[in-house]
Amino acid sequence: MIRISLILSSILCCLTLSANQDLPTFGDSTSGIISLEQEHRLGQQFLRSIRAQAPTLDDPVLQDFLEHLIYRLASHSQLEDRRLDIVIIRNESLNAFAAPGGIVGVHHGLFRYAQTEHEMSAILSHELAHLSQRHFARRVAEGKKSAAINIAGLLAGVILAATAGGDAALAAFTGSQGLAQNQALKYSREREAEADRIGIYTLDEASMDPRAMAYMFERLQRASRYSTGNNIPEFLRTHPVTNDRVADSYNQTQNYPKKQFPAILEYQLMRIRARAITSGNQPQEIKHFEAAFKESSNAIQKTANQYGLVISLTNSLAFDKARTHIRELREQHPLNIPFRIAEAAIYTSAQQPEIALDLLEEALEVSPNNYPLSATYAQTLLAARKPHAALEVLTKLSVKRPNDEYVWYLLAEAYGLANNIPGVHEARAEFFVLNANYDQAIKQLGYALPLVRHNFQQTARIKQRLEDIWMMKDGG
Repeated sequence: MIRISLILSSILCCLTLSANQDLPTFGDSTSGIISLEQEHRLGQQFLRSIRAQAPTLDDPVLQDFLEHLIYRLASHSQLEDRRLDIVIIRNESLNAFAAPGGIVGVHHGLFRYAQTEHEMSAILSHELAHLSQRHFARRVAEGKKSAAINIAGLLAGVILAATAGGDAALAAFTGSQGLAQNQALKYSREREAEADRIGIYTLDEASMDPRAMAYMFERLQRASRYSTGNNIPEFLRTHPVTNDRVADSYNQTQNYPKKQFPAILEYQLMRIRARAITSGNQPQEIKHFEAAFKESSNAIQKTANQYGLVISLTNSLAFDKARTHIRELREQHPLNIPFRIAEAAIYTSAQQPEIALDLLEEALEVSPNNYPLSATYAQTLLAARKPHAALEVLTKLSVKRPNDEYVWYLLAEAYGLANNIPGVHEARAEFFVLNANYDQAIKQLGYALPLVRHNFQQTARIKQRLEDIWMMKDGG
């Protein structure tokens, strides 16, 4: 909590709000208590704060899938500012959250609970609705007598929802608003109902199943019946599901034509991947996937479970068995990118990175701008002790994805292998900035400065970046 308080004090410095400030009518998007641009700046600081507080899951395959899905939904939503940042929290609980400035967080456990892409999209479209309706700014406006405190309470609640979750988060949301608790809960119920309604509309507009919202709520409701205390799914703690809410979700879809939505292989692969790469017991996972593979009732589930088996076998160093299964999958799906990446991982783990590089280069000829392929290729180049080639790939990625901490992490490693010490310090500084560790970022650039004293351009760039980071630290 001390760390959260320090982060919040930094974030709040960027907003010059007064408790006596007159608040305009919320409908005016250009003169509200918090403008869209202020929300975006706030969101960037908030994102760094989340990374500092919660363990993130840096997996390019899952990240790319979620980014494409969320941007697809956003393009059919009422979201005005579509600058979005998606972060995956390494947490097995069912939870997702939205924060001002276009921040969408997903716990990897949501993949386990949401059994179809439509159910996952239902949760995500609900969170996007919170953003499009600017519920953060509206909540601040409702507590206008102590605006700064409202912002602190709301941000603390979102940070706790992303990290600690549970009762602490709910208390931060409702107890720090300058509102009576029953009034705060009333506002919360209204906002949730609005997000449900708009989320259902977004699902239909995106050609997803609008009834998936009700299906997901029913699943959550069933889960809550058999859970008590800390076992209650995190999403339910801040998004209570009642019989009325389930009924309302169904009622809102009465006028939508009923359609058949076939199962999607890609989503089932992501569900399996989220489980396999986060498990701390790979031998147990091998047993699970072997049994599930044999007992699968349909082709998609059989393929997905075989994919999970490949990942777990690779992680357990059972390379021969992993190769046997991945060859079967590749024969059936020769252009599937997750399968190609899984095959490359087998050879890299088996100390045969040159074979992995050939596989990835072949795939990149077909999909040259694919993020998971490019990131995996760079990582494999590092394993093959080819840092200069990796730097070429990663530098391009850092321009396209400046907020991707994983890219900067790999860049620091590549600079180190290339014996470019100033580059190491600069890349580490960017990594620390993205994790709100401004002191360490400043130290890294301080180490770099004397090493480039004869290079005017590098010196000027580092000095300018130092000024930028000092401003971030001071809340600017």
